[in-house]
Amino acid sequence: MKIAVIGNGGGGKTTLSRHLAERHKLPLTHVDSIQFLPGLKVRPQEETRQILNRVADTDCWLIDGFGPLDVMERRFELASRIVFVDFPLWRHYWWATKRQVKSRWRPREELPADCEEGTLAHTWQLYKILWRVHTVIRPQLQEIFSRPEISPKVLLVKTPREWKAALDRD
Repeated sequence: MKIAVIGNGGGGKTTLSRHLAERHKLPLTHVDSIQFLPGLKVRPQEETRQILNRVADTDCWLIDGFGPLDVMERRFELASRIVFVDFPLWRHYWWATKRQVKSRWRPREELPADCEEGTLAHTWQLYKILWRVHTVIRPQLQEIFSRPEISPKVLLVKTPREWKAALDRD
């Protein structure tokens, strides 16, 4: 089984991914743990591509997050299931804000060491990323997910109720 979990920030992808990986006994890869180096430095994109493609070439996996578009497309082609968390933009902003506040006391486990996210500067940058993902990347994802070879694999999650149902879906 190969599961890709994708969606804008603050949508609960990581929590969902952890649960699904445990339920299906899949190795879990967080794209953020690959894209970022200690101190929130960005890994060179070609290196990120190579690492993510190596993971996608294995027999079973759950990959949580984005990465370069060409790598995501390849991952979607290889996946047996794609979970697309697509809440309204306001919910992504709200839940991302709550995550930012919590990160002041407890950093996200999936990030490398010394990744300080709870600053005002990082929060502002995150808000710009949420907007860009919603207005630029989301339409690209929707186009990819409409392809006949990919659309049957997509589970669209648009509400918290659907998110909870995705936890128990086989």
